[in-house]
Amino acid sequence: MIVCRDLVKYYHDSVGIEKLDLTIADGSVVGLFGANGAGKSTLLRLIAGLISPTSGEVTIDGRSPAKSRERIAYMTESGSWFPGLGVEEHADFLEDFYPCFDRERYFKLAEFFELPFNKKARAMSKGQRAKLETAIGFSKGAELLLLDEPFLGKDIFSRSDFLKSAASLLDGETLIIATHDVAEVSNFIDRALMLSSGRLCGDVTPDELFEEHDTLEARLAAVCGYDPDRVNMLM
Repeated sequence: MIVCRDLVKYYHDSVGIEKLDLTIADGSVVGLFGANGAGKSTLLRLIAGLISPTSGEVTIDGRSPAKSRERIAYMTESGSWFPGLGVEEHADFLEDFYPCFDRERYFKLAEFFELPFNKKARAMSKGQRAKLETAIGFSKGAELLLLDEPFLGKDIFSRSDFLKSAASLLDGETLIIATHDVAEVSNFIDRALMLSSGRLCGDVTPDELFEEHDTLEARLAAVCGYDPDRVNMLM
Protein backbone atom coordinates (compact mmCIF):
# COMPACT_ATOMS: atom_id res chain seq x y z
CA MET A 1 0.00 0.00 0.00
CA ILE A 2 1.22 3.47 -0.91
CA VAL A 3 0.48 6.19 1.64
CA CYS A 4 1.22 9.90 1.22
CA ARG A 5 0.80 12.02 4.34
CA ASP A 6 0.91 15.84 4.22
CA LEU A 7 3.20 15.48 1.23
CA VAL A 8 4.83 18.71 0.06
CA LYS A 9 7.45 19.33 -2.60
CA TYR A 10 8.64 22.86 -3.35
CA TYR A 11 11.11 23.82 -6.03
CA HIS A 12 13.01 27.11 -6.02
CA ASP A 13 10.29 29.12 -7.73
CA SER A 14 7.31 26.79 -7.94
CA VAL A 15 5.12 24.27 -6.15
CA GLY A 16 5.50 20.64 -7.14
CA ILE A 17 3.11 19.01 -4.66
CA GLU A 18 1.08 20.84 -2.01
CA LYS A 19 -0.29 19.12 1.13
CA LEU A 20 -1.27 15.86 -0.52
CA ASP A 21 -2.88 13.00 1.41
CA LEU A 22 -3.41 9.83 -0.55
CA THR A 23 -3.67 6.06 -0.15
CA ILE A 24 -3.35 3.60 -3.05
CA ALA A 25 -4.20 -0.04 -2.43
CA ASP A 26 -2.07 -2.90 -3.70
CA GLY A 27 -3.06 -4.17 -7.13
CA SER A 28 -4.66 -0.89 -8.21
CA VAL A 29 -4.43 0.46 -11.76
CA VAL A 30 -4.42 4.23 -11.33
CA GLY A 31 -4.43 7.04 -13.89
CA LEU A 32 -2.76 10.30 -12.87
CA PHE A 33 -4.07 13.31 -14.79
CA GLY A 34 -3.49 17.04 -14.95
CA ALA A 35 -2.11 19.79 -17.16
CA ASN A 36 1.60 20.25 -17.74
CA GLY A 37 3.10 21.38 -14.43
CA ALA A 38 0.22 20.01 -12.37
CA GLY A 39 2.57 17.76 -10.36
CA LYS A 40 2.17 14.36 -12.04
CA SER A 41 5.86 13.66 -12.61
CA THR A 42 6.78 15.14 -9.24
CA LEU A 43 4.40 12.77 -7.46
CA LEU A 44 5.72 9.73 -9.33
CA ARG A 45 9.31 10.71 -8.60
CA LEU A 46 8.48 11.15 -4.90
CA ILE A 47 6.86 7.70 -4.79
CA ALA A 48 9.86 6.22 -6.61
CA GLY A 49 12.25 7.84 -4.14
CA LEU A 50 14.07 9.73 -6.90
CA ILE A 51 13.51 13.04 -5.12
CA SER A 52 12.89 13.88 -1.47
CA PRO A 53 9.82 15.74 -0.16
CA THR A 54 10.12 19.20 1.32
CA SER A 55 7.92 17.92 4.13
CA GLY A 56 5.53 15.07 4.80
CA GLU A 57 6.22 11.51 3.75
CA VAL A 58 5.61 8.69 1.32
CA THR A 59 5.59 5.09 2.54
CA ILE A 60 5.24 1.81 0.70
CA ASP A 61 3.91 -0.84 3.06
CA GLY A 62 5.26 1.25 5.91
CA ARG A 63 8.75 1.67 4.46
CA SER A 64 10.32 4.65 2.75
CA PRO A 65 10.78 4.52 -1.04
CA ALA A 66 14.55 4.46 -0.49
CA LYS A 67 14.14 1.15 1.34
CA SER A 68 11.75 -0.22 -1.28
CA ARG A 69 13.80 0.35 -4.44
CA GLU A 70 13.82 -3.31 -5.42
CA ARG A 71 10.02 -3.25 -5.48
CA ILE A 72 9.71 -0.24 -7.80
CA ALA A 73 10.04 0.09 -11.58
CA TYR A 74 9.95 3.69 -12.79
CA MET A 75 9.49 4.10 -16.54
CA THR A 76 9.84 7.41 -18.32
CA GLU A 77 10.53 8.79 -21.77
CA SER A 78 14.14 9.54 -20.85
CA GLY A 79 14.60 5.84 -20.11
CA SER A 80 16.68 3.65 -17.82
CA TRP A 81 18.36 1.89 -20.74
CA PHE A 82 22.09 2.16 -21.45
CA PRO A 83 23.13 3.64 -24.82
CA GLY A 84 25.95 1.17 -25.36
CA LEU A 85 23.93 -1.98 -24.67
CA GLY A 86 21.74 -3.97 -27.04
CA VAL A 87 18.67 -6.04 -26.26
CA GLU A 88 20.56 -9.16 -25.15
CA GLU A 89 23.22 -7.20 -23.26
CA HIS A 90 20.51 -5.41 -21.30
CA ALA A 91 19.12 -8.80 -20.27
CA ASP A 92 22.52 -9.92 -18.95
CA PHE A 93 22.98 -6.66 -17.04
CA LEU A 94 19.48 -6.66 -15.55
CA GLU A 95 19.76 -10.29 -14.47
CA ASP A 96 22.86 -9.43 -12.46
CA PHE A 97 21.33 -6.43 -10.71
CA TYR A 98 17.67 -7.41 -10.22
CA PRO A 99 17.17 -10.70 -8.36
CA CYS A 100 13.57 -11.01 -9.61
CA PHE A 101 14.32 -10.11 -13.23
CA ASP A 102 12.16 -12.21 -15.56
CA ARG A 103 14.37 -12.98 -18.55
CA GLU A 104 11.67 -14.94 -20.37
CA ARG A 105 9.15 -12.11 -20.07
CA TYR A 106 11.77 -9.60 -21.21
CA PHE A 107 12.56 -11.45 -24.42
CA LYS A 108 8.89 -12.11 -25.15
CA LEU A 109 8.27 -8.37 -24.90
CA ALA A 110 11.34 -7.56 -27.00
CA GLU A 111 10.07 -9.87 -29.73
CA PHE A 112 6.49 -8.59 -29.45
CA PHE A 113 7.76 -5.01 -29.79
CA GLU A 114 9.92 -6.10 -32.75
CA LEU A 115 13.02 -4.58 -31.20
CA PRO A 116 16.18 -4.78 -33.34
CA PHE A 117 18.50 -7.29 -31.66
CA ASN A 118 21.41 -6.15 -33.82
CA LYS A 119 21.43 -2.54 -32.59
CA LYS A 120 22.69 -0.77 -29.51
CA ALA A 121 20.12 1.41 -27.73
CA ARG A 122 21.82 4.57 -28.99
CA ALA A 123 21.17 3.51 -32.59
CA MET A 124 17.48 2.73 -32.03
CA SER A 125 14.69 5.12 -32.92
CA LYS A 126 12.94 7.10 -30.21
CA GLY A 127 9.97 4.75 -30.43
CA GLN A 128 12.16 1.65 -30.20
CA ARG A 129 13.87 3.01 -27.09
CA ALA A 130 10.43 3.66 -25.56
CA LYS A 131 9.56 0.01 -26.21
CA LEU A 132 12.89 -1.11 -24.74
CA GLU A 133 12.12 0.94 -21.62
CA THR A 134 8.73 -0.77 -21.35
CA ALA A 135 10.26 -4.25 -21.74
CA ILE A 136 12.83 -3.46 -19.05
CA GLY A 137 10.32 -1.99 -16.61
CA PHE A 138 7.82 -4.82 -16.91
CA SER A 139 10.51 -7.46 -16.45
CA LYS A 140 12.28 -6.27 -13.30
CA GLY A 141 9.93 -8.24 -11.07
CA ALA A 142 8.75 -5.06 -9.36
CA GLU A 143 5.49 -4.90 -7.45
CA LEU A 144 4.98 -1.18 -8.14
CA LEU A 145 5.08 0.04 -11.74
CA LEU A 146 5.26 3.80 -12.29
CA LEU A 147 4.78 4.97 -15.88
CA ASP A 148 5.47 8.62 -16.65
CA GLU A 149 4.01 9.48 -20.07
CA PRO A 150 4.37 5.96 -21.49
CA PHE A 151 2.87 6.92 -24.87
CA LEU A 152 5.48 9.53 -25.74
CA GLY A 153 7.85 8.38 -28.44
CA LYS A 154 5.69 5.50 -29.64
CA ASP A 155 5.84 5.10 -33.39
CA ILE A 156 4.33 2.03 -35.06
CA PHE A 157 3.60 0.56 -31.63
CA SER A 158 0.10 1.91 -31.05
CA ARG A 159 -1.28 3.10 -27.76
CA SER A 160 -4.02 0.48 -27.81
CA ASP A 161 -1.42 -2.27 -28.24
CA PHE A 162 0.51 -0.82 -25.32
CA LEU A 163 -2.53 -1.03 -23.07
CA LYS A 164 -3.38 -4.53 -24.21
CA SER A 165 0.14 -5.76 -23.50
CA ALA A 166 0.23 -3.99 -20.13
CA ALA A 167 -3.10 -5.49 -19.11
CA SER A 168 -2.01 -9.00 -20.08
CA LEU A 169 1.22 -8.67 -18.09
CA LEU A 170 -0.27 -7.47 -14.82
CA ASP A 171 -0.41 -10.12 -12.12
CA GLY A 172 -1.31 -8.26 -8.95
CA GLU A 173 1.16 -5.40 -9.44
CA THR A 174 0.20 -1.84 -8.63
CA LEU A 175 0.32 0.34 -11.76
CA ILE A 176 0.25 4.16 -11.81
CA ILE A 177 0.17 5.88 -15.19
CA ALA A 178 0.75 9.62 -15.52
CA THR A 179 -0.48 10.54 -18.98
CA HIS A 180 -2.00 13.25 -21.13
CA ASP A 181 -4.03 10.71 -23.07
CA VAL A 182 -7.22 10.76 -21.03
CA ALA A 183 -9.41 8.99 -23.57
CA GLU A 184 -6.88 6.21 -24.19
CA VAL A 185 -6.75 4.99 -20.58
CA SER A 186 -10.25 5.76 -19.34
CA ASN A 187 -11.39 2.16 -19.87
CA PHE A 188 -8.14 0.64 -18.61
CA ILE A 189 -7.76 2.17 -15.14
CA ASP A 190 -9.82 1.46 -12.03
CA ARG A 191 -9.15 4.83 -10.40
CA ALA A 192 -8.44 8.36 -11.66
CA LEU A 193 -6.48 10.91 -9.64
CA MET A 194 -6.56 14.52 -10.84
CA LEU A 195 -3.95 17.13 -9.98
CA SER A 196 -3.97 20.89 -10.41
CA SER A 197 -1.16 23.17 -9.19
CA GLY A 198 0.21 20.35 -7.07
CA ARG A 199 -3.05 19.65 -5.29
CA LEU A 200 -5.30 16.62 -5.53
CA CYS A 201 -8.53 18.03 -6.96
CA GLY A 202 -10.29 14.83 -8.02
CA ASP A 203 -10.39 11.14 -7.09
CA VAL A 204 -12.94 8.98 -8.88
CA THR A 205 -13.49 5.47 -10.25
CA PRO A 206 -14.90 4.64 -13.72
CA ASP A 207 -17.89 3.00 -12.03
CA GLU A 208 -18.68 6.21 -10.18
CA LEU A 209 -18.43 8.19 -13.41
CA PHE A 210 -20.74 5.75 -15.17
CA GLU A 211 -23.33 5.91 -12.38
CA GLU A 212 -23.23 9.69 -12.50
CA HIS A 213 -23.51 9.76 -16.34
CA ASP A 214 -20.19 11.56 -16.52
CA THR A 215 -16.95 11.11 -18.45
CA LEU A 216 -13.37 11.32 -17.29
CA GLU A 217 -12.70 14.27 -19.62
CA ALA A 218 -15.72 16.18 -18.34
CA ARG A 219 -14.88 15.48 -14.69
CA LEU A 220 -11.28 16.54 -15.17
CA ALA A 221 -12.44 19.75 -16.81
CA ALA A 222 -14.92 20.42 -14.01
CA VAL A 223 -12.69 19.83 -11.00
CA CYS A 224 -9.57 21.42 -12.47
CA GLY A 225 -11.30 24.31 -14.22
CA TYR A 226 -10.42 23.37 -17.81
CA ASP A 227 -12.39 23.80 -21.00
CA PRO A 228 -13.88 20.30 -21.55
CA ASP A 229 -13.29 20.55 -25.31
CA ARG A 230 -9.59 21.21 -24.79
CA VAL A 231 -8.67 18.78 -22.00
CA ASN A 232 -6.20 16.75 -24.08
CA MET A 233 -4.80 19.91 -25.69
CA LEU A 234 -4.06 21.43 -22.30
CA MET A 235 -2.02 18.44 -21.30
